[in-house]
Amino acid sequence: MNRSTFSKSVVPGLFAFMNSALARRPKFYDQITKVKTSKKAYEESAYFAGIGLFAEKPEGEQISYDSFIQGPTKRWVNKTFGLGLRISEELIEDSLYPDVPTEMGEMSKELGNSASETLEIIIHDMYNNGTATTYHTAGDGLALFSTVHKSLNGGTWSNRSAADGALSASTLRQAFLDFENTLSDRGIQQVQRPKVLLVPPALEYTARELVHSTYTPEDNNNSINALQSRNLQIITDPFLTSSTAWFLLGDDNPIITFMRRAPKFANDGDFETGDVKFKGTFRMSVECNKPIGIYMNAGA
Repeated sequence: MNRSTFSKSVVPGLFAFMNSALARRPKFYDQITKVKTSKKAYEESAYFAGIGLFAEKPEGEQISYDSFIQGPTKRWVNKTFGLGLRISEELIEDSLYPDVPTEMGEMSKELGNSASETLEIIIHDMYNNGTATTYHTAGDGLALFSTVHKSLNGGTWSNRSAADGALSASTLRQAFLDFENTLSDRGIQQVQRPKVLLVPPALEYTARELVHSTYTPEDNNNSINALQSRNLQIITDPFLTSSTAWFLLGDDNPIITFMRRAPKFANDGDFETGDVKFKGTFRMSVECNKPIGIYMNAGA
């Protein structure tokens, strides 16, 4: 930044010089992922299938033996993200308006807003592109949300609707059934319950009517709304890019974000030019090995 690119800051007569950025929004990513700290260049996760069901033992014969099944290993590689600003000595000296950020505290706020937005976009990509394998895959090599995830003992399992449809009482009831009837790799009931209905802003009012109404909002018979008893928490997330897709999340979110280094900021002067440089950086990674406990319907 210099006087030619920020020319109005050195011209008298302006009432104010306002930042076009909106007020900083609250964090959403820590509601849709499990955040952990990391002290290494990368982290790894593996899972295994436990033993199966008991088998009948005929009289006088030995019992049958089982063993664990090793699953895939997933690696979280911590990457560095950063951004800098450079302000000329002349702009700092000649600026007539205090709203023009030229000091470390102001620059840290600007860089902090950018870092926060960047984190949201990176982490939300797990959901926004969760049906593709371009940037992320589950441990089985498939998309995060798939109808044919590989079971360690053979066969498949699903965490995506077999028939996508608009958010409604019927599609939400089916999602509950799909979510709660997912078996372990050895065919054992998981006993998991959805806790969160994650929706974009376009579906917020539909979600609240479905979940919080005393009577079902989809007929005129004053039928009791059975979904109300589920006590689902609704999260309206503006970082979801689809206006139709919606998600169910359980207690233990399998999408893990490792923060190797939280956003930090620094500044220094350039001896040759007199300019001042500001920068912000952070290191993190986000991945998922076994995406059990999350469910997607792409909507209609």
